[in-house]
Formats: sequence, structure tokens, C-alpha cells
Amino acid sequence: MKVCIIGGGGGASNAANVIRSLDGEAQIDIFTDRAEIGSLPCEMPFVLKGTLPSWESTFAFRESFYQERNINVHFNTPVTEIHRQEKRIVTGGESHQYERAILNLGATPIMPAIPGLDGRNEFFLSTNLRHARIFEEALPGYTRAAIIGVGQIGLDVAAVLQARGYQDVHLIGRSDRVLRAYLDEEMAGRIADSITENGVKLILGARELSLGSRGGGKVVHLPDRELEVDLVFLAAGAEPNVGIAREAGIEIGPSGAIAVNEYLQTSDPDIYAIGDCMENRDALTGARIRYQTATSAATTGRLAGRNLVLGNVVTYQGTVRPFVMETFGNEVGTVGFTEESARQQGFDIVSSITRSSTRRRAFGGKPITIKLVADRQTRTLIGAQLISGEMVAGKIDRLALAIAERVPLQRLALMDTCYSPTVGAGYEAVTMALDALLDKLTA
Repeated sequence: MKVCIIGGGGGASNAANVIRSLDGEAQIDIFTDRAEIGSLPCEMPFVLKGTLPSWESTFAFRESFYQERNINVHFNTPVTEIHRQEKRIVTGGESHQYERAILNLGATPIMPAIPGLDGRNEFFLSTNLRHARIFEEALPGYTRAAIIGVGQIGLDVAAVLQARGYQDVHLIGRSDRVLRAYLDEEMAGRIADSITENGVKLILGARELSLGSRGGGKVVHLPDRELEVDLVFLAAGAEPNVGIAREAGIEIGPSGAIAVNEYLQTSDPDIYAIGDCMENRDALTGARIRYQTATSAATTGRLAGRNLVLGNVVTYQGTVRPFVMETFGNEVGTVGFTEESARQQGFDIVSSITRSSTRRRAFGGKPITIKLVADRQTRTLIGAQLISGEMVAGKIDRLALAIAERVPLQRLALMDTCYSPTVGAGYEAVTMALDALLDKLTA
């Protein structure tokens, strides 16, 4: 079997690995417009901060990974055309035949419609290491920056600049709160407090702004002030890269990503799509959504690789959107719907906020704040938001499974948990929060 994978992100590596494990004779070719692949984009801020010593430290899939599995990687080789009837792709002046193909096209950073953007001292990050290297080279010698965007990337970059000794960092959001996609207002307020306590100047609700260049630096024009900075970082999110798929006549879904079925096949059954470019599905409502994470790319890559070889044996169940990050001394974890988004979806919700500790304080336990959201009609959990200094990711993973499987809240509140004073609590924090929510639901 000849398999062409277009795009070289982590999803491609996972797909190729599964294909090779199931078919030792398959010809597997990965085509990428990049000079290097195999790094983990989520680790870029840690190199920029100095937590990791080099870009080489971020590589999970090294050259030997592909060589040992006889996977052909074509670097600096963008695919310009897909001819579906002929099962042929074009890269520059060359054609390559395929029997099956996987689109791992990734996403493209959104350039916000801000008056005055001119490309000077303006930076962004993508999953491409090239952009991170450009940003790294620009950082020395400056001390003032404005970051436009208050999502995960914006917060990560603010922390990077502080670690690099920047004395004047402005974090500017058009939204009325940080991490709006993940946190309700009261939970987001806790993170906003941590940001300002750490010396970052937070400006929210900045719906009217423009940029200019002055004296080799940048000026951010706001209705009530001007900010003079050395550089501007743009963190407005990313949109699926679907241009080549659209040109090939492959269906694009209502979310703007490539439409796929439960096996991750596109409208062409011989072509699969994975990762950031594919249209995902909300596991609770069935709504078509964008969900761009490293774990989604890895999961869908493995699933598509298996289905491609074995003939559609595993169905994709969608996502409940688990998320975790570390920011300014806090671990923030969320899954499912916020209270705000649940109401927008028409749920009759009950929510509660519980404050506890991760483990016995005598053994170093840290405060934890847990917000849970339940559907009154089905009496199941549909969302959770956790903020603490530790032990958040494991709790989110547990709640993600409970939400996806629609475990009744009463059963979930009685789930067995392990305990040792140094690693947990006898009355575990999430269990305590579930009990409080169940009390409200049955009151």
C-alpha cells in the first residue's frame, strides 16, 4: 500500500507509526513544507523561558524514529495539488501516487483586523519552529512588550517575557476576561489577579485599538491611552489550514475545518483528515467544532492510521475538550462546558464552587478551587473548571471520562478514590465538590 501523509505535525508521526506497526510493507511518505518536524509545539514557551536548554529538547520524534520505521520524510516539500481521480499529489514539479492519503495540514495563526499592522516588530507563534526561532532572536535587548490576546498563548508569552527580564509587559484582550473559552467570570478573575500580582499589566475589554510604529518601536493606541513598547506579540488563535483540501473538492464543514465521518474519512473515502485541520465533534451535543490540541492530533492520527490499514474498525467518539495549562503559579484545568456556554447550548444547569485542598496541608497540600456544572435534566456532569498549584491534570482526566460516558452524578460522587496523606486527601477535593453539587441538584 502506498500512503501519502500531507503535513508533518505530531499527528502525522503517530499515524505513520501505527501504519508501519500494522503493515510492514507499506510505502509511507510524509510531505512537509518545513525544514524540521518532530518537535512538540506546547514546549516552545519552555525553551523561550530557559526551562528547557534548547529546541532540540522539544523533539519527541527524531530522525532515527523515521529511519528505523522506514518512513520517508520529504522536507521543504509543500504539496500544491491533490488530484483525487488519479490518486496523485503534486509537489513542485513532481507527482506522487497514493492509494490512501492523510491530511495533517494543521492550522494557521489568525492575524487580527487591527489598524496599523505593518509587519515591523510584530510576532506570533505557530506549530512551526521557524516562527519560534524568529521570536527568540528578537527578544534580547528589549524590555517592553504588548501582547494582544488573553488566551493560553498570550498568557504563556507574558510569562516568557517576564522570565527574560522584561520590565514592562502589557497583556491586552478584547474579551472581558482571560481564558474566556475555558473559564467563567469568577474563575477567570482568580487568574487575572495572579497575572497582575506578578507585575503584568492586564487590560481587558479593549475592543478599539490600533497600532503604529515610532522610533524603531511600536505604539498601541487605546481610547484612553497610548502604550509605547518595543514589540507586539499577536495571539488571536488559529484557523484550520484547508486551502488545498478545498481546491481538491473535499468537503469543508460548517466550522471551517475539513468534514470527516466517524472513521475520520473525508468526503473522499480514500483520504483521511486529522489534527487541527479536521472538523471535530462535541461528544455531548454532536455539534461540529474546532478543537486544536496536541492530544487531539495524536489521538486522531493513531485512529486514522488504524482505520486506513484495517478498514475502518474504530470509530471516533468526539471530544469533551479537556484542557490544562500552568500559568503564573496556577494550574488551570477545564473540561466540557462552562456555565456560560452550557446556557447558550440550552442546558438547564446547576453549578457550584467548592474550595478545598489537594491533600493534607500538613504535608504541603495547596488550595484548590473547583467549579462544576451539571445538567439538571439528566443529572450528569457537563463541565468542570479547576484551579490549584498542583495535581489538576489527573483530576481533569478523570472528570473527562465521567462526562464523556455520562456517568450519573450520584454514582460519580461515590466513586472510590485512593488516599495517602502525602499524595491525596481522605475526603478528596473533587468528591467533595461533587457532593456539594449533588446537594444543590437535589435540594
